[in-house]
Amino acid sequence: MPVNDLDMLLVHRVFRRELDDLTWLIARVQPGDNSRARIVGSHLRFMTEALHHHHAAEDELVWPIVSARALDRKSDIERMQAQHGQIATALEEVHAARVAWTKFVQRSTTARMKEAFAQLSELVSVHLDDEERDALPAIVEHLTPREWGTAVKRGASFLIKHPRWGVVLGGLVLDYATPEEGRAFLGGVPVPQRILVEALGPRSLAAYRRKLYDV
Repeated sequence: MPVNDLDMLLVHRVFRRELDDLTWLIARVQPGDNSRARIVGSHLRFMTEALHHHHAAEDELVWPIVSARALDRKSDIERMQAQHGQIATALEEVHAARVAWTKFVQRSTTARMKEAFAQLSELVSVHLDDEERDALPAIVEHLTPREWGTAVKRGASFLIKHPRWGVVLGGLVLDYATPEEGRAFLGGVPVPQRILVEALGPRSLAAYRRKLYDV
């Protein structure tokens, strides 16, 4: 049985859409509005931690296996790894900029935040497109479902420390999925977490978005 790549495609969809929104969420925070910056900064931290752990799981549990089994895709996998390195550097700068920005919103901290985030967003956009086109077919062909499941679990491990984020992330995935995709996604979620996401995901996401978008 081949790997079901829907998990990765849905997570990528969340990253794309939430990073797009963060561009204008950051831009609309006014100088001196530190409380608003902390709300947006918390969401930024959520997305960047999710991205970091998503990539760490691939670096540890996906690329070594695919490289060993798909020698004809070695250059593609090396490019994915190099892009992860570039994104990791950008994530460090975003983290530093976020910490300064959320402490005191002024023109200089906002400019640094915008510049750091724009660089990260561009790198991630290119990487996700490249990964889906060039690396995902190799993952589907050369990883077993068990190996893929281990990687997915590793990528989501940070949510143990942030259970509320886990419910919101489940809500985001379902919100951006078609009904058919949503059912397929939930079918791969362990029963306790599935019940939690189904019961609380949409409601938690709605409350989260009201605060994030200030509506």
